[in-house]
Amino acid sequence: MFNPLSLIFGWGYRIRRLRKRWDRLREKTLKKDASVRSRLLQREDQIEQNLRILEERRLNRRERARLAKELEIDLAEIKAMLGASPEELQAAAAGRAQPTASTQKAKEEEQQSY
Repeated sequence: MFNPLSLIFGWGYRIRRLRKRWDRLREKTLKKDASVRSRLLQREDQIEQNLRILEERRLNRRERARLAKELEIDLAEIKAMLGASPEELQAAAAGRAQPTASTQKAKEEEQQSY
């Protein structure tokens, strides 16, 4: 039996929301310069693989929740990287990155989503 509330309150909705967020970040990534774009595209390709797993496989509730939460965290990190300046990204690539305002904000948003 079809339940119309499952369109709003269900795993299908959560997966569609993650896919939409990924798609928007992908479009923003393609507008960046080549040095930043290649790193971000590699991360986004890994996220897409996990999204496909969520969409196509039948997983138990625990695995679905774990994978969805990992995707949300990864998408928040990509969003923070898109908002960061090129100097911050170079520092992060060199391994000497200090927490920036954009990464702090992404972590706070992620904590508030609980």
